[in-house]
This record gives sequence, structure tokens and C-alpha cells, in this order.
Amino acid sequence: MILQKLFLSFLVLLMIVSCSDSKEKDKQNAVERITERIANDAVSSIKTPIEKAKLAKEMVENHNSRVKEAEK
Repeated sequence: MILQKLFLSFLVLLMIVSCSDSKEKDKQNAVERITERIANDAVSSIKTPIEKAKLAKEMVENHNSRVKEAEK
């Protein structure tokens, strides 16, 4: 009888721990998703101006090379 109560108590304890652990994992997953989204936004906000600057540089170089060819 004591062994059964002990076993049931252990099972209840395991269920409580497993339930709280899954809630904690859900919170961590939500935090990780938000962190990932913020990181992607930050990377995008940094990359976009750099890519635009590279494109502008290419356009200027192309224009300069056309002007030099026209001078000849």
C-alpha cells in the first residue's frame, strides 16, 4: 500500500514536471522565434542600404566607362 502511494506520488510529480517543462519550452520557442525575426529585420535593414550603395557604385562606374569611351 505504501509502495503504491509512493509510486502514484512519483507519477504525479513526473506529470507536473513534464507539463511545466513543456510550457517553458513553448516560451523559449516563442522567444527564439521573436529573436530570429528581430535579427532578420536587423540584417535586412543593414543589407539593403549596402546593396543599394553597391548598385549605385556599379552605375557610376558604367557611366564613367561610357564617358571615357565617348572621349576617344
